[in-house]
Amino acid sequence: MSEDLFKEIDEELRTEKLHYFMRRYAKLAIVVIIAVLAVFGLLQFNHWQKHKKIVNASNSYMQVMQKTVQLSPQSKDDKMVDQIIGEFNHISNHSPQSIRALAQLKQASLLLDQGKLKEASAIWEALRFDKTASPDFRNLANLLWIENHLDNVDSGELHNRIKELLDHKTPWYALARECEAILDLKTGKVIEAKQIFGRLSTDMNASPELRKRANVMLQVIAANKRV
Repeated sequence: MSEDLFKEIDEELRTEKLHYFMRRYAKLAIVVIIAVLAVFGLLQFNHWQKHKKIVNASNSYMQVMQKTVQLSPQSKDDKMVDQIIGEFNHISNHSPQSIRALAQLKQASLLLDQGKLKEASAIWEALRFDKTASPDFRNLANLLWIENHLDNVDSGELHNRIKELLDHKTPWYALARECEAILDLKTGKVIEAKQIFGRLSTDMNASPELRKRANVMLQVIAANKRV
């Protein structure tokens, strides 16, 4: 009988311990669940905030772009263009990176139209070295800098920049090759330039306009040889 009593007491102790642990870990589980839900809610909120910022920035960008489109070449005046440049600058300073890069590129384009190459170049350089920007935007900024400095920068620096684009196989590869060919012509490397233009003229990955320009350049080179 004493053995049965001890067994009963032992079972009751085990049951009590089990209930204790269940109560204890149930509270811990509730805390963990609440914490997980809180983190999930915070992540969702941050995602919503980021999405909202992108949408607002996109709307602002499109509104300013509409003003740019409405400016005809005849009606463009410096004050209006300066105002639009200022608005793009504001967008680039207060927008997520994707929209910021677009605003910077458009701002530089308008400055270039005004003949302000130095100011445009500063924007391209800033974007080129912006580690938070997409590589495609950074490489495009480098390409635009190259295209607008083919006549006024040391050929060595230009070749290095072009090589940087070609080594990375960017979406701007064909345009970089075109710049390389033009630079070869300027430095007397006619054979190399002709070879590049020849490949570009049949490169189906290049745009039709670029292939057409390459064919024109081949004709120019051939005509000059006959002179």
